[in-house]
Amino acid sequence: MEDTKKTPAELVADLMLDPGFVLVPQDRYEELIRAETERDVLEATIKGENSYNVDRVLDAIQQARSALFRMKMLVLRNADEPEDTADAE
Repeated sequence: MEDTKKTPAELVADLMLDPGFVLVPQDRYEELIRAETERDVLEATIKGENSYNVDRVLDAIQQARSALFRMKMLVLRNADEPEDTADAE
């Protein structure tokens, strides 16, 4: 019997041959999903499919974006700072 198990490189190569395959970084993917969700909520609000008004929904989206931006900046700032690696001997 032959060993038909593929290596990770072969599996990735197989994926890349798929015509619909697109490689996107995880943070960009999450940003795209969030933007699509915001668009869908706004569209439903504008069409009158829920009881919220557009101004209220836009304010909520802007507040969420602002909080997300602050969180990302905090993570980036902490990643740039060297960790204290004092040995506890």
